[in-house]
Amino acid sequence: MVLREPVGLSYAIAALVFAVVAHVAWRRRAHNPTLAASLVVVMLALAVASGAAAVALFSADETTAAVASLVILPAMSIAAGAFGCVALACTFPQWTPPGWLIAILLVEPAMVAAAELASPWRRWLYGGSGVAELTGSAGWLHTPGYWAHTGYCYLAFGIGAVVIAWGWWTASPAFRRQRLAFLLATAIPIVGNVVYILGGFNEALDPTPFCLAATGVIMTYALVKQDLITFSPVARALIVDQIGDAVMVVNPAGRILDLNAAGTSLVRAMRPGAPQDLIGLSCEDLFGRTIGADETHLALAVQLPEGPAEFQVRTSPLLDARGGVLGLVFVARDVTEANALARSLITANTRLVRQVDTIEHLRADLAELSSRDALTGLHNRRFMVERFGQMVAAAEASGAALAVVLLDIDRFKAINDVHGHLVGDEALVVLAQRIRVHAPTGALVARWGGEEFFVAIPGADAATGLAFADDVRAVCERDGIPVSGRVIPCTLSGGVALYPSSGTTLNELFHAADVALFEAKDAGRNRIRLYARHTGPMIDDLLTSP
Repeated sequence: MVLREPVGLSYAIAALVFAVVAHVAWRRRAHNPTLAASLVVVMLALAVASGAAAVALFSADETTAAVASLVILPAMSIAAGAFGCVALACTFPQWTPPGWLIAILLVEPAMVAAAELASPWRRWLYGGSGVAELTGSAGWLHTPGYWAHTGYCYLAFGIGAVVIAWGWWTASPAFRRQRLAFLLATAIPIVGNVVYILGGFNEALDPTPFCLAATGVIMTYALVKQDLITFSPVARALIVDQIGDAVMVVNPAGRILDLNAAGTSLVRAMRPGAPQDLIGLSCEDLFGRTIGADETHLALAVQLPEGPAEFQVRTSPLLDARGGVLGLVFVARDVTEANALARSLITANTRLVRQVDTIEHLRADLAELSSRDALTGLHNRRFMVERFGQMVAAAEASGAALAVVLLDIDRFKAINDVHGHLVGDEALVVLAQRIRVHAPTGALVARWGGEEFFVAIPGADAATGLAFADDVRAVCERDGIPVSGRVIPCTLSGGVALYPSSGTTLNELFHAADVALFEAKDAGRNRIRLYARHTGPMIDDLLTSP
């Protein structure tokens, strides 16, 4: 009896610890309601059983002690049944107990409580004097009913421990420490109590309250430090069922092994007449073809009730631990909106490219128009100055010759005065066309201003430049200018300058050609002159040479 008070105190401490664990678990119930609720029931039942044991030991009143002793058995029955639910909820986080299971788990504690309340049946659990009178509970004997109840509790706790052990063995590394703590908390009271029953301890020392207190401490650690309820894994099956992609698993023979909800909906949309149970059906019978492992990406168009849809299907082999092929996994993602957006972007991009091309063409046309003379269509003076500078630079770099021709209509003012300015404009247009036709390939032809025209011929010597200018002059002298249904007599005068003998810059060459043109005019018009600094053959020899 010396150890009576320490044992009772241990039971009281264990009851307090279990109550605290129940409170903590209840406050964290939002994260895993099934696990939290089951754990609360276990902890409260153990708290009641431990508290009743403490009262039975401490109470001086025999009736009070006896009643407290009777509370222990149904409380332990409830704890044992609820512990099985804790084990399942801990190992399978999305599991919820069905109603029939809860009803079955309540049968044993209800029977025990009924037997304890009825005096004749009480002897099915306890024997000895004072059982009917509820006195002398410390001396009561255990009858077969008590041992049947004890066997039920050990069986329930043992099954729960096996489930937790299996969960620990199969859990990912992130959750193994949780399972191990839970397994340890379960094993301590079971092992301690078994050893006590087998006579491993002094009969005066019952280790059960100490083991229960240790269990409560470990449970508190698992809840607070390891986040037993808040940090629990999510079942893969639940993830697969809730994702929006259609998932289908097919065995090597091409038969369906599994589908998620989205996969079932997709198959039924594709084949409305498919059987109710799709598992085991042949893909070839359903879809008219088999899909090989080499077809890793497929495009699928489906007519759904809400309209046409497009899916991107990815295929992956399902392998076992040794690399053997167990089947194929198909994941179909609805890409209808994405494809529609991509097509609209392509259309918009194509339209934008066309618009850019149109703008580029318009810009080029505008640039061309800005470089052209509005009346004759020849290059204007601004473009001529820019381009001629490039031609002079090229001639300087290559050492090639360059001929510059300046042509002017003789007595053009008289044409305007006699025939009018509109006829004069037509004459300028006709002459511009003649110069363009006779100009060699690569020549720069421009209207300098008024009735003057500028021609630069790269690679041309004096004879070539003079011949070109004289050909244009001869045609004008012979044919005149046909305008408005009549021919107006017209002659030309021209001046020719050469690079580098007549000058090496734009201003020098143009000045030289202008001087030669003035000499042609001064000599009587209707003739071509070469710049006077020319040291080669005489002008008449150049024009008459074959």
